[in-house]
Amino acid sequence: MAWKPITGQLVLAKLDGQVRQLLVTAWNPYTGAVRVAWPPQSPAVVSRHRFSHVGKTEIDEARYEPLDPDAFRADTRGQL
Repeated sequence: MAWKPITGQLVLAKLDGQVRQLLVTAWNPYTGAVRVAWPPQSPAVVSRHRFSHVGKTEIDEARYEPLDPDAFRADTRGQL
């Protein structure tokens, strides 16, 4: 599946038991899922938690909410 790169969009989603504000890095036009910059790319966080998938977390469409729905829709689907 082809992921469409996205910049400057934030979503709210529950990760690790907490609601977090996450930066979207890509969007899947077929499923509506997003890839987010989580866990953080800080070397201290990565080494402490031993994350092997830094910046590759995928969230299903039903599990996130864009902070700016209109801008998100325009960036992902080209609609205003």
